[in-house]
Amino acid sequence: MKEPAIDATLACQRQLWAALQDRWDCRTRQAAQWLSNEPAVADIGCGLMALRDYLPESTRYIPVDIVDRGPGTILTDLNRDCLPPLPTRTAAVLGVVEYVIDLPRLFTQLRQFDRVVLSYNHASIQDMLWALGMRRKRVIWLHRHGPLAFARLIERAGWHITRRHRVRMGEAIYDLRRCDPPRDLRPVSPQIV
Repeated sequence: MKEPAIDATLACQRQLWAALQDRWDCRTRQAAQWLSNEPAVADIGCGLMALRDYLPESTRYIPVDIVDRGPGTILTDLNRDCLPPLPTRTAAVLGVVEYVIDLPRLFTQLRQFDRVVLSYNHASIQDMLWALGMRRKRVIWLHRHGPLAFARLIERAGWHITRRHRVRMGEAIYDLRRCDPPRDLRPVSPQIV
């Protein structure tokens, strides 16, 4: 027979994970809302292709992932391969950036698009949950950039942040537009003294 405290703990954990799934859906819905007028979207790191379900039927959906997710999936490993040229001017990169080793390289490769909607976890709520015993597996992300450092990294790679939306504690979604040329490559104007 289970002890009441264990039952209460399990119920609390189930509620927490259900809430997190809702927040991931919230992130996907927000991205789809921002992308709703785009004729085509490459979903880089598409996973179970949840974004496809929230986009209008008229939007051409291009799944891209490290493993085959079904017909039409373009296979690429962002840590080893160059991102192939994709037949769209818009991309979504949700729940992926934390697992990419070389972020400047990724952001440079994304410059094949005019617009990118991406998410990033600035603080690891997952690691806090693991430390509290509310998550079995520790999440090991490769980066821990704060919001300002992350914004500078994006801008140095030639992107302009048009808007940012807080999804949950530590996680934000960004709507980016490509700058031409990248900011760190623009000629510096001489200062008049």
